[in-house]
Amino acid sequence: MHIYIYTYLCGAPHQYRIVLEVHSSLIQNNDNMRKNVLKTVLLALLAVVGLASCGGSSSSSSNGQNNAEYDALRPTLLGGVYFYRGYGGVQAVDSHIKSGGVDQIEGYKQLFINPYEEETASNANGMLRKDWSITNADELKAQLEKLKTQESEHKAWDFARAVNISWAGLRVGYLTQAEVEAYQKELLALAQAKYPDWTAYFNDFLAGRTAWDPNDEYGGKAELESVVKDILESPVSIYKVIPLK
Repeated sequence: MHIYIYTYLCGAPHQYRIVLEVHSSLIQNNDNMRKNVLKTVLLALLAVVGLASCGGSSSSSSNGQNNAEYDALRPTLLGGVYFYRGYGGVQAVDSHIKSGGVDQIEGYKQLFINPYEEETASNANGMLRKDWSITNADELKAQLEKLKTQESEHKAWDFARAVNISWAGLRVGYLTQAEVEAYQKELLALAQAKYPDWTAYFNDFLAGRTAWDPNDEYGGKAELESVVKDILESPVSIYKVIPLK
């Protein structure tokens, strides 16, 4: 005896068919056997329904969650070259996250969102004062606006630095986190409109670094070039996971 079960999933009949072959002589007068057959049928049906997921709703939910997490990280990734450098490079960050027992996205959220959180306020303040002549909130906000809006051949150079000093500004109390995140989202929209991908973005960043200091009098050019190379080429780079847009 064959038992056929046709399922109607998501409004579409005959999507799946379960076929069980049972010898009728075994169940004709055997209540226990009949119960076992019905139990088997139900279990098989549940398995099929679980796999069907009505048009991939489970996958869609997962994709939606990933997109939300990617969106949370994208703005700060505009300045990620500085955070990778500060943490010792792409491989060092990857090893740190794996050793911490958290997934990749969560690890990067902990390290790249508010990256100056574990830095001393005096160090962050010193960087703003020494490198940017910024000593108060008004000066920082004016500089951030300039980096966002000024005409520049290499805007990626401006955007990356702006993200970096906005986080430093949070650490010293010149900005709130809400202000930082709102500002970085504005930068992200501008970057997405200008660059097709991270490769174009970081190539322009390096071009801007060269134009700013052609003879590398400030120092650190080779280090930034090395970090950018790893950002774009390393298989464990977060930029291989999260696209610019």
